[in-house]
Amino acid sequence: MALREWERSFPRPLIDLSRCQLVDPFVLIFLVLYVRRCSEAGGRPRILLPERKDVLQWLVGTGFFEWVKEDVWTDRPIPPSLPTEEEAPFSGIVRVEDEEGIQGLVDDVCDRLAERFPLGEHSIGVLASAMLELCQNIPHHANPLDEDIDPYGLAAVQEYSDHIHLVVMDKGVGLQKSLSLNPRYRGLDDPEVLEAVLLRGASRFTDPGRGGALRRIREVVLANDGRLFVRSGQAGFWQAEVEMNIGEVHPFPGVQVSIQLPRALFG
Repeated sequence: MALREWERSFPRPLIDLSRCQLVDPFVLIFLVLYVRRCSEAGGRPRILLPERKDVLQWLVGTGFFEWVKEDVWTDRPIPPSLPTEEEAPFSGIVRVEDEEGIQGLVDDVCDRLAERFPLGEHSIGVLASAMLELCQNIPHHANPLDEDIDPYGLAAVQEYSDHIHLVVMDKGVGLQKSLSLNPRYRGLDDPEVLEAVLLRGASRFTDPGRGGALRRIREVVLANDGRLFVRSGQAGFWQAEVEMNIGEVHPFPGVQVSIQLPRALFG
């Protein structure tokens, strides 16, 4: 609903965060992407900052305003950054640019989490595997035809008392355009593409055995009682434990993925 409202005055929307009680990693990274998209179109979003001091301090502490810099206007001065709360440590926003740097990026995030919590080798492996595959999707699929766009991939991880939240996003061509490079899947709309990719392991590659990363991730999330949200184009896929649903959402470029895994898996 908020995106639909913002788009009415794109690229100079009013982003009202004044009543926000929580800004999770998905909202955070989506805001960074949206501000960048507005800036590329010659606009400058206006942001009403959260009224709750703890929410505003968390937003500042994530480095959000360092990422958007002068591309936004705020209704009041941004307060200085303080350390994030220990009960909700944040790994920081990282940019996914090329395949060569992805392994180091994933290792760095997992090392920082391991320093705070005794996650265990198996659990770190689950998280690292999901993050590695999602980040690799950006150089592989976000702009497969090397068009004149910047897919601008971002990732972040946050710890909560009962779960770990992993988010990977880009504003590339999206799943429908990438998958259409495989003649078998041309003509599918966004919901059909999500179903093909997440449930059947469809890939733009015609070679057997290639692709299928999002289906593997969905199966891991399902096996561990987690939650998964994937958004691409005009469709969103939601899986919570054994329930799943594919529905329409307001269109947005690229692919946005949210994974929540229970902390019990990392105990």
